[in-house]
Amino acid sequence: FCVRTGSWVSGAILAAQKIKSLDHDSSYNHAGIVVTSTGVTFEALRKIAHYNLDNYIGCRILIARHVRMTTSAFMRGYHEVKKWDGTVYPFWRLALHAVGLANLLHVIKVPVCSELVVEHARCAGLVTYNGYGWSPDNLADKFTNYKCYDIVYEGEWHGLEGKAE
Repeated sequence: FCVRTGSWVSGAILAAQKIKSLDHDSSYNHAGIVVTSTGVTFEALRKIAHYNLDNYIGCRILIARHVRMTTSAFMRGYHEVKKWDGTVYPFWRLALHAVGLANLLHVIKVPVCSELVVEHARCAGLVTYNGYGWSPDNLADKFTNYKCYDIVYEGEWHGLEGKAE
């Protein structure tokens, strides 16, 4: 999933992404993996850990699913990315993203939010490229412009209780 939150950090991320974006648009500043139908997520916030989609009530959200995602593929990818569970967010990588070096410099190999999502897809066997250097804007563009993704939901998030419009 990709989400647009309202913090000052999100504004900086959106501005930096817009400068580098091929379509000159940047709508989402964060990304994560939906783990369960009850909204449990695995994402990189202050630390890489499990959270919940309902933390984004009132925010614009895009939830997509790769057309070849199966339970076994999901679990294969999830098993691999869970190695980062509890790891502190790699704030230094944001500067690398801002100057366009995140895809080249990833010695410590701790992903930011969007890189975590792409690494999950790679480990699930759905993509062949690594996630380093990917931004939430790149993911949102991929989700909406490529036929290999189904859009599950897009709009303002009102929670899992059937209140989404």
